[in-house]
Amino acid sequence: MPLEGIKVVDLTQAAAGPLAGQLLGDMGADVIKVEPLSGDHFRPMMNGSWVLSVNRNKRGLAVDLKLPEGKEIMFNLIKEADVFLQAFVPGTIERLGLGYEDVKKINPRIIYCAVSGYGQSGPNSRRSGYDVCAQAESGLMAATGDEGSPYVRIGSSLIDYCTGVYAAYGIASAILAREKTDKGQFIDICLLDVAISLMGHWITNYSITGENPERMGTGHNIGAPYQVFDTKDRSIYIGILSDKHWKGFCEHLKLHDLLCNPLFSTNKERSEHKPELIPLVQKELYKHTCDELMEILVSLGIPCAPVLKVSEALESPHVKQRNIVVEREYQQFGKVKFPNNPLNMSETPVTIRMDTPQVGEHSVEVLEQLGYEKDKISQLIDKKVILG
Repeated sequence: MPLEGIKVVDLTQAAAGPLAGQLLGDMGADVIKVEPLSGDHFRPMMNGSWVLSVNRNKRGLAVDLKLPEGKEIMFNLIKEADVFLQAFVPGTIERLGLGYEDVKKINPRIIYCAVSGYGQSGPNSRRSGYDVCAQAESGLMAATGDEGSPYVRIGSSLIDYCTGVYAAYGIASAILAREKTDKGQFIDICLLDVAISLMGHWITNYSITGENPERMGTGHNIGAPYQVFDTKDRSIYIGILSDKHWKGFCEHLKLHDLLCNPLFSTNKERSEHKPELIPLVQKELYKHTCDELMEILVSLGIPCAPVLKVSEALESPHVKQRNIVVEREYQQFGKVKFPNNPLNMSETPVTIRMDTPQVGEHSVEVLEQLGYEKDKISQLIDKKVILG
């Protein structure tokens, strides 16, 4: 595996940090999930599904870092680690004596990644921040949904997950850089920065035009018809940007009046006259089922997709063949489905070597590898320094 031999100490909770650790574990790193004796505070969330989905390929160590013996265990882990991953509000972990400067003294080659809501600097750095905070403060929420309707959050914790991907990308890059320079480094990654970056073309467009993004529901200002429509049975997304696709669409659905209408002759014209165009297209699409339209649109090369619920997406033959959703057996939950790693690598394929650990499942194993004697481990368990 690409990261085999790399040891990661993962103190993160919620989603962004744990996903970063999981991605490193997927690539072969030995990731040790460090939790308090009571466990990651997200473990009860969503029937336990939250923690299950972002903590595979990790070992679990439960330790009380407020006790001197607990700190000693952490310091011993850090001595052998390549990566230290934490997601505390800035200032919190420093009070535990585990800030970057503290950790770097123990292990100068450490790659230290701090995930937070607002970053390690700036007026808001000491604020707590969840995914939805970043959506609200980046302009993303104000650009999402239908004009005039209440603001909505994106249905998935997209900013959390993208932050996790960026963190893993930064850590992997820092590992590569260390091979060249023999130096570790500090990585500051936060939800708001990532959310701002995801507004990409909207930010550039604002700088050119001075205009904020409109709220266009499932549509976009780059073309029309380019949005979700209703059909006889289910909704369908249709994305027509080229005049060639528009012509084929009208010819196959016998929409000759629309094809000949000068208001809709080009993509630019169709975008400018969207209020007139969309009701006419929608009226025609009510006559067809989603499957009928999919067959026509796919044959024309027009981007399109049925709008599916999670239960329907899991039954998609394409999703099943791609093996992007896998099933594992958990004693507590029975058979559980969750997303596989989406990377498909020819020489180093990603494998699920370990399921999400129970709280402290590998505490004894981790301490034994650090050189602790069995009697000492038993004492630590009795004193409730670790959970074993």
